[in-house]
Amino acid sequence: MHSTDRELPDVHFLTSGRVTEAERDAAARALHEALADVRGEVASIQVTLSVIADEALPRPALAQAVVVLDGRRVRAQAAAPGLAEAIGLLRERLAVRTAYLRAS
Repeated sequence: MHSTDRELPDVHFLTSGRVTEAERDAAARALHEALADVRGEVASIQVTLSVIADEALPRPALAQAVVVLDGRRVRAQAAAPGLAEAIGLLRERLAVRTAYLRAS
């Protein structure tokens, strides 16, 4: 069954630092986009969003996801200067990992 024909589970968040509700919403949308073509059962989606308030760090924003897909944990993460960029990179990396699973 194509995942756009069914509901995905709620995204469970863990956040640290200054993470807004809008950024949480953007991450949830990004994960749903990344999982749009996934076949199989998505049992859970967990996302960690973190921003470290240290101007000396080149990439203080981290976005990480762990998705349980057909009983297998699929993990992706990205760090970037800003959380929006980290979320975008996370979406791309998770899409690549799930595409790899489909091909194997």
